[in-house]
Amino acid sequence: MAAAVPTVSVPLSNSKFFNWIKAALAVFYTKEEIEPVVIDEVKYFQQNCLHTISSSNSLPAGSTCSKCCTENLIVCPTNRICNVNRGKCYYHKNVATQFRPSGCPNKICHNLKSEIEKAHRYHGPSYKNTDATKWCSNAWEIAKCYLPPDGYKDVSNASETNFNGIISVIINHKGFEAKIKDDLSKKNNIFDKGRDVGKTVRHSPNLEVEDTDLTQYFTILNNILTDPGFVAMNKSPNNAIQKLAKLQSDDLIIGKDVVRKVLDDVGKTIQEQIRNEMDVYKQKTEERKLELINSVNLKIKDIEEKGNVSLAKLKSSIDAFETKVTESIQEIDSRTRKGIETIESVTNDGVQNVKEEKENAIKEIQKAAEKCKTIL
Repeated sequence: MAAAVPTVSVPLSNSKFFNWIKAALAVFYTKEEIEPVVIDEVKYFQQNCLHTISSSNSLPAGSTCSKCCTENLIVCPTNRICNVNRGKCYYHKNVATQFRPSGCPNKICHNLKSEIEKAHRYHGPSYKNTDATKWCSNAWEIAKCYLPPDGYKDVSNASETNFNGIISVIINHKGFEAKIKDDLSKKNNIFDKGRDVGKTVRHSPNLEVEDTDLTQYFTILNNILTDPGFVAMNKSPNNAIQKLAKLQSDDLIIGKDVVRKVLDDVGKTIQEQIRNEMDVYKQKTEERKLELINSVNLKIKDIEEKGNVSLAKLKSSIDAFETKVTESIQEIDSRTRKGIETIESVTNDGVQNVKEEKENAIKEIQKAAEKCKTIL
């Protein structure tokens, strides 16, 4: 009797996966709305600090410095940043990167570092992320001090920073606490909950979201967008609230590039997890997620309409793609079973051309596999 062949499952358009697409888009549009607010606040903080430092040190208006690297400002050793091992620190690795006890020669950078620390809710800026030589020229390098400690060193602006990072600036930078109505010092404030939504969607094990969870995610993100303090700071709203409402009803017209950007963003996270993941089982799970994202990206590319497409149309296109995948999987299962039966039959019956028959059966299996690859 032929051995059982496991059936492969590719759950593209089931409702839980489509819920995940909607949740990821909701996070994307929320980030798109809050990003300009965060940029404005960080720029204000940068300029206000530089003005105060110049005035306090009798420096000419508009004074800046680009000569101090971050290492010059960090005492050695500093917990979670650098440690001396056998008399050598790999963070302060040479003469140019040694800590300067005398401070910035232009009297700016060490004072700016003090302002950054005072403005951090937990007094623990992420100095590993930032380049102090750019603090005076690029406000986002200051914002990076309020991001999580790892994974943001190479981002140079807000658009390259993910939702988790943008939310972290709001939570960690004290400049927002007097402007947001919700109490940012308390656990589970609306932005804390929003950050959890972003993490959950981004790191979903199977790229699936339950109906009840999706409803909760939309509620949390709407709470962020309707906070009176946030509304007051939002000088140029892009109507994310309306977009979220239309997302829930599948009526939103979206650009295909937006969907691809959402998927690519999660894809980058998965690739990073695969590189860092030591557990083989978890790595295989992440690889399956990445295959799924790549499959959907290919389908989006094949959508015939130019420009924008409705969420409902996107789902219809993915449905059609899933039908092709299912048919291909059924074909490869069928041919595999026939191939195994042929191999077992010629082996049991002692036919003279056993080798040729086996090879033909294997070729049939390979043909089915190759056909499946062209569809995926």
